[in-house]
Amino acid sequence: MSFPDKEKIETLKENGNLELLAELDSQGLLIAPGETAAGYADRLLAEEERIGKLREKLSAEKEIDPYTGLTIEAGMEIPDAILEEAAETTRKAYGFAVKWVPGFFPKHGLGILWGGCSISSYEDQPTLFIIRRSFRDRKKFFIYGREELTAHELCHVARTPIQDHEYEEHFAYAISHSPLRRYTGNCFKSEKDAILFILPVFLLLLVQIGRVTYWPMIPAWPFWILAFVWPVFLTVCNIFARRRYFRAENALRSLGVEMPQAVLFRCTADEINTFASLADTPEQLKKYFQEKQECDLRWKIITKRFIRKEEE
Repeated sequence: MSFPDKEKIETLKENGNLELLAELDSQGLLIAPGETAAGYADRLLAEEERIGKLREKLSAEKEIDPYTGLTIEAGMEIPDAILEEAAETTRKAYGFAVKWVPGFFPKHGLGILWGGCSISSYEDQPTLFIIRRSFRDRKKFFIYGREELTAHELCHVARTPIQDHEYEEHFAYAISHSPLRRYTGNCFKSEKDAILFILPVFLLLLVQIGRVTYWPMIPAWPFWILAFVWPVFLTVCNIFARRRYFRAENALRSLGVEMPQAVLFRCTADEINTFASLADTPEQLKKYFQEKQECDLRWKIITKRFIRKEEE
């Protein structure tokens, strides 16, 4: 696996070649909203340099800690064959296949039920992802499948430049083989959501233990209510978010877009919500859609890859 050709990327600073931009997009190197071709090229070149330094350091030291609590070893990089398993899934769903990002089986696990995670570039460290070490030789662990988990993390890697938290987990979980994960995955959009989900449950457990052992007069019902408040809130938010997303997808489909999910994957939350809000007003929807195709470079790439070829 390797990063796209450096000399090709350099040419974007001068001509902004749309064919090359579309090729890079298909490799999961998405352009950010409002980003210019020159700014995009500089970002990719900086990432390529960070990846090169990581591999040089790993080759020399054999074992490094790129981030606090994460240890990776030479010889434990995820092979192309495993990336190809995920590539077929992401290519079919969203029109990209990532094979440039460093991926590793970490030396130490990060938790009993932990499957994997992606980490965005930070200072001199590149974007990378890790999956459970047992996936080196196995395709299944607990509720996780290697192909699904790898594809999930690569969705996060590809969509990082969009900087959208509202639908981030929706896209990553939409490729899951489990209907339950597809439906509930977008409930937890941040660490705060998970913490506020778990803490009241532990508090309820402690209260129940206290009632049995020391303080039988403590009322339990307020803690039951507290334990259900945040899950109910997350569920309701997820229901409305899913409705908006699928309205947006149907709106694009009504305009003849054959891969609306791939287009929306490259959209901001505001754009997705606007498509949803215009779903019942065809003329306004068509006008907004045409305006987007004529705006920033990101939409010119989207148009090149997913819109004009369906109309030709």
